[in-house]
Amino acid sequence: MAAKRRASWRSVKKHHSYTVEDAARAVNVSLGTVRRWIKDGLPAIRDRKPTLILGEDLAGWLKARRKAGAKLADGQCYCLRCRAPRSPAGRLADFRRLNPHGGNLQALCEVCGTVMCRRISNAQLEAWRPFLEVSEQQAAPDITKCGEPCLNDHL
Repeated sequence: MAAKRRASWRSVKKHHSYTVEDAARAVNVSLGTVRRWIKDGLPAIRDRKPTLILGEDLAGWLKARRKAGAKLADGQCYCLRCRAPRSPAGRLADFRRLNPHGGNLQALCEVCGTVMCRRISNAQLEAWRPFLEVSEQQAAPDITKCGEPCLNDHL
């Protein structure tokens, strides 16, 4: 399966005029995609052949189409399955300290039950306590600090 291509407005020169082929090449999409954009409202000069698209219009169209990233409110994590910010199920979360400055907050999505993770600092953890019931988990011991020899030695 081919990788999904994302059109970038940064490669468009706003003082140039583009044909459909030139616009497709400039933003790395197919000809059909640019033609579909014109049908969907991309401003173009269609009364003459070839159809021309002003660079400023193309860049503006691509900027407007960009989807803004999901903004997380206090007490929310991003669920990868739902592809949306969600509150943890039952207002419960586990915090695993990774270093003296912070760690990972893990919770279950209230909609689909998928494990959600969010990296937070110690200061953020205190701010989360009014929204969630956070239990701190002990981190797994470092394997290099184990004093016992390995019993899986087959040599």
